[in-house]
Amino acid sequence: MEIGGSFYDRKAYSTCYMCACRCGIEVYVRNNKVAYIKGNDAHPTNKGVLCAKGSSGIMKEYSPARLRKPLLRVGPRGSGQFKEIEWEEALQIATQWLEEARKKGPYKIAFFTGRDQMQQINSWFASQLGTINWAAHGGFCSVNIAASGLYSIGGSFWEFGEADFENTKYFMLIGVAEDHSSNPFKLGIQEMKRKGGKFVVVNPVRWGYGAVADEWVPIKPGTDGAFFMGIMHVLFKYNLVNWDFLREYTNAPWLVIQAPGTPKDGLFYRNQEGKPMVFDKKSQSFKPADRVVPEDLDPAFIGEFTTPEGYRVRPAFDIFAERLVKDYSPEKVEKITGIPAKDIERIAKEMGTIALYHPIELPIEWVDVWGRKHKKVIGRPVSFHVMRGVASHTNGFQTARAIFLLMMMLGVVDVPGGFLNKPPYPKHIEDLPKPYKITRPDEIKYGEVYPGPHLGYPQSPDDLLVDEKGNPVRIDHAYSWWFPLTAHGCIQNVIPAAYERNPYGIEVLMIYMANMAWNSSQNIPYIIEALTATDPAGNYIIPKIITIDAFYSEQVAYSDL
Repeated sequence: MEIGGSFYDRKAYSTCYMCACRCGIEVYVRNNKVAYIKGNDAHPTNKGVLCAKGSSGIMKEYSPARLRKPLLRVGPRGSGQFKEIEWEEALQIATQWLEEARKKGPYKIAFFTGRDQMQQINSWFASQLGTINWAAHGGFCSVNIAASGLYSIGGSFWEFGEADFENTKYFMLIGVAEDHSSNPFKLGIQEMKRKGGKFVVVNPVRWGYGAVADEWVPIKPGTDGAFFMGIMHVLFKYNLVNWDFLREYTNAPWLVIQAPGTPKDGLFYRNQEGKPMVFDKKSQSFKPADRVVPEDLDPAFIGEFTTPEGYRVRPAFDIFAERLVKDYSPEKVEKITGIPAKDIERIAKEMGTIALYHPIELPIEWVDVWGRKHKKVIGRPVSFHVMRGVASHTNGFQTARAIFLLMMMLGVVDVPGGFLNKPPYPKHIEDLPKPYKITRPDEIKYGEVYPGPHLGYPQSPDDLLVDEKGNPVRIDHAYSWWFPLTAHGCIQNVIPAAYERNPYGIEVLMIYMANMAWNSSQNIPYIIEALTATDPAGNYIIPKIITIDAFYSEQVAYSDL
């Protein structure tokens, strides 16, 4: 829809920054000031829809609370005593502090950033400083979900992929608030419900999405993992499992060595060429897993076998199924989650029945990775979406893993009606970047550029950033034995680690577009102590704090510049 009238003299196109959706917007400008914001009808994300939060973006642009000039602290940290200074002076002070820190060692600078669209620039800036200590906001957001998905199916939710709303018949939304999946999901849910699909919300609170859902599952916070393990228990019990998907696309039949107390225990059983093995029920012999489809093998998913070398081995699925049966009956899960056992069983049967017995078929010819030609695509119309309600718990990674395992059991990955990856995903874990490997924080010298990625996906213990004693090399303990699969750094650990000088002290903490005092608010008195603590000589233990923000936040109050 084109807006007429004389209230604007030009129109600009952009994306909304009021939440993470990044909806397309048209910005109407008059006399070089924003006069009105509306959704961009041609944008693929929101198709012209704009929520109240997005429409009020003009208020953020011209808020009287915005900081107009740099502030220099003149009183104790936390006192709120600042004086305004000019930009030239602020840049001179920041440059001096950073240069002095670099000369003591680039790792003495910790640069951490919030949710922005400048990650490449910020990473480059950190590299020029030479510091290993850079990361973005993901460690406090939902990167544990992203990492669990990338390690499980080569993709994940949000920017990596989403539900096929056009074809899905059963959509479950877990731990999602309106600000994280706004207009695109509202449009998708509307389309799905108009076609008769069922919409289920799993959330302790019935708000927003829950109000329009066909079913609200009021779960106890932090127990989602048990809920989904209980669902898989029921699917296994009633054989509502997509065995063909597990056979062709997963490592479920791969054999795992059972040798407690030895270095081999828990490793995949491999042949002399290093290929993982399965047990073929047709030939009653061990075969390489990469021959399952080409030789039409019938790999065992359940059982225990003895290899020619004398190893006891079990399929990976068998080990997983044993835990499902033993620990996650609906009755046990009810005690953990507060969800009645009968509802857990019913929900599992609903999604399992739809996925396996109500598929959709699209007349699209395609060729699979093994060269087999197909005249149609078979879809499994059950889909999921997960966000911070799951991520914001210490078990978030494993909870998300449970959801991805459920998606594999149903066979709803990259099929019509299920979860669809967005290009360039899915990616094999070996195709993802690793964090650049160093074993000492002082390995990068003054004047040197940090030579590789700060962030990435470790593939083995050899990829961890630890010293010869196993201690973390990064100030946030990312990619260490404490947080090995961090993927995006651990921004919430920085203030406590810098205060405790564990693994070392820093000279400058530089924060861009992040409220780290709030991000680390698990123990507010402790965080205040960390930001204000001094040594016996009266110097702050975290010597210099620079915060770059448009508004006065808790972190600004405890900053020096």
